[in-house]
Amino acid sequence: MIRIGLDASGGDNGEKEVIRAAICSLKENKDISLIIFGDEEIIKNEFSNANFDYVNNNVTIVDAKEKIDMNDHPVIALRTKTNSSIVKAGKALLDNELDAFVSAGSTGALVATAQFIVKPIAGVERPVLGAILPTNKNPMILIDSGCNVDSKPEWLYQYAILANFYYKLMFNVERPSIGLLSVGTEENKGNSLTLSTYKLIKENKDLNFIGNVEARDLTYGVCDIVVTDGFAGNVFLKTYEGTAKMLLELIKKQIMSSFISKIGGLLIKPALKKLLTKYDAKIYGGAPILGANALIIKCHGNSKSGEYIYTIRQAYELVNKKLIEMTKEFLAR
Repeated sequence: MIRIGLDASGGDNGEKEVIRAAICSLKENKDISLIIFGDEEIIKNEFSNANFDYVNNNVTIVDAKEKIDMNDHPVIALRTKTNSSIVKAGKALLDNELDAFVSAGSTGALVATAQFIVKPIAGVERPVLGAILPTNKNPMILIDSGCNVDSKPEWLYQYAILANFYYKLMFNVERPSIGLLSVGTEENKGNSLTLSTYKLIKENKDLNFIGNVEARDLTYGVCDIVVTDGFAGNVFLKTYEGTAKMLLELIKKQIMSSFISKIGGLLIKPALKKLLTKYDAKIYGGAPILGANALIIKCHGNSKSGEYIYTIRQAYELVNKKLIEMTKEFLAR
């Protein structure tokens, strides 16, 4: 039985979406038990409203009434809000009472939990968020997608190594291609951070490094892994998400603009649905914090039940694939 922790109070859409996902996941997979962290009374009410007997369906509720807000300083919040879902789950991971923890809560608090409660794997300086995004070719790992906004070249070099191992494990690709996000493809383009990082990654012949890549080429699948600092990575990620949302809204608006376009919309609906499924980032789940001693997966803040369901599946898969144990063995070698 794989024990997956769920943060009921971390996301923007409340406990209801988390509980819906929990019920669907338990019905789908009998090999998981869910430990749900949050306000016990609210969680019980949500299960009652859904007519679901959580007591006899592998669910444990851990009462955690405090909430770490997005404006809270992450490290201070860990020290002062000890009755919060994130802190309690972090301690449960440390004590080996959980195999994974899924949360849509504060990124900073989750990263601080990885850094200061469960701690990094030996040799890793900073755990890092690795988001998987669809492209015209293969799925792409964006690392760092918003974890460490002020980075050092040595950290980015470690990100490349961690993402390389994660990609091979997830997608069974022996030598995934790695690009370094910069303002031009030439080796001498970039700031001091990218120039220094370029040299470090290039020297490691075990990595399939293709050099600098530009943001406009990423959606075309120019590389399997793109390495960057958390500031640029998060800006790219938000731009990527915003552009996709805008285009979808424009397509819908145009289809509904006239009777003829509505007829055309019906004709292209199967192809459009297939296309949207291919480019739906949520099918890959959340962004795991790579390099930590325990599995923590960050969901989007506005996740609904569908996103949580995909991320619970992802957590189950990564525990089965022994991501943490195999990463430790790999780095030890």
